[in-house]
Amino acid sequence: MYQQVIDNMKQKLHRAGLYPLKAQADLSTRILKERLETILPWAMEKAGVDMWIVLSRENCEDPIIRTLFTWDMPEARRISILMFHRDRESGEIRKMAVGMHSPEMSNIYENVQKSDEDVWQSVARLTAEADPEKIAVNRSFLYGFCDGLSSTLLEKLRESLGETYAGRICDGEELTVRWLQRVSPLEKEAMKVLTSVTHDIVNYTFSSEFVQPGTTTTTNIEWCMRNMISEIGYHYWFGPDVDLQRKGGTSSRMFGEVIQPGDLIHCDIGINGLYVHLHTDMQWVAYILKEGESEAPEEMEELLTKGNRFRDIVREEMKEGISGNEIFEVSVDRARKEGICPMLYTHPLGTFGHGAGPTIGLYSNQGFVPGNGERPVEDKTCYALELNVSDELKLWDGQTVFMYLEEDICKDGTAEYLDGHQEHLMLI
Repeated sequence: MYQQVIDNMKQKLHRAGLYPLKAQADLSTRILKERLETILPWAMEKAGVDMWIVLSRENCEDPIIRTLFTWDMPEARRISILMFHRDRESGEIRKMAVGMHSPEMSNIYENVQKSDEDVWQSVARLTAEADPEKIAVNRSFLYGFCDGLSSTLLEKLRESLGETYAGRICDGEELTVRWLQRVSPLEKEAMKVLTSVTHDIVNYTFSSEFVQPGTTTTTNIEWCMRNMISEIGYHYWFGPDVDLQRKGGTSSRMFGEVIQPGDLIHCDIGINGLYVHLHTDMQWVAYILKEGESEAPEEMEELLTKGNRFRDIVREEMKEGISGNEIFEVSVDRARKEGICPMLYTHPLGTFGHGAGPTIGLYSNQGFVPGNGERPVEDKTCYALELNVSDELKLWDGQTVFMYLEEDICKDGTAEYLDGHQEHLMLI
């Protein structure tokens, strides 16, 4: 059964161009070209920027370069510089590479460095020729992945540009957040498949094919998940984490435990590719049947139903232009009025697991989130719809039980699930 699941996942990935590694590399090039043609012009226009300079040094890479470099250039070489100039009249973007770059890069970017120039002389010349009004660089106080420009490279850039153009440098957060946040059509289709494959892993590891109550531990499931992810050539960007709740237990998330009948087990799992830089993130819950049981206790199913109702409320409130804080406040208020005890901590998802865009609540802050929470929702963005609901269950003598849920969605008009969601408790 295990090998059959692995083979089925590989076939699913292969059909989508996500497996084997060469196919994933080819798809990543297509995605990069699509993003540069469709997303970058929009992001630069929205940010009011007409030049973007991305500088990165070997062994001190800017996180954003993974979204701009081709698969055959996984990191900077010596000093690698990309320059993007948006023509204010036509809106067309010139894409330029300065410094060392790869063969695949040459198919996308102009090699603009002259033989008698070093990288800084090239940057200075090209900037003067373009005469930009605003030059964005990767600095941000809110987002680490938008803050990849080192202080030394910034000093050298300012020195090279001279007083006039150095004075036009600005933090590129408004540009880089939009560049990272929006997914292209190819990426959205890839996300659907990666979400489906993540579901396949949960479906196997949270089944009687693998879990033997009284023997299997939560740690055993974690390692099975890791092995399955590795076998299909992908990575896990955290954990995966598996825990349980038990009547009379000491915590709502007990780790390293032997799974017993009557337990409620929960996983948190996400995968990401080597060349296609997309991440999944989801949480599912299963009930371990006691002897004589054929279904989960009604109280537990009702709690999951409340969780799904809360998910519907949040998706309904995810309207373009509304801030994460506003969505949080309205969603939680609506849920409470319906008798639900909610917690909401949803985040953007895509190139990074905890991605660029509006934060909708934090697990550690169920209230106003300054900065990240103030950003508005924009279309063509994926999210990990992450939340929980809780209740005191009579079945467990009034013990508070949590239903931790997370599913991948895409806000593209409406906020829709990429590959469905958990509607009933899984049964083992």
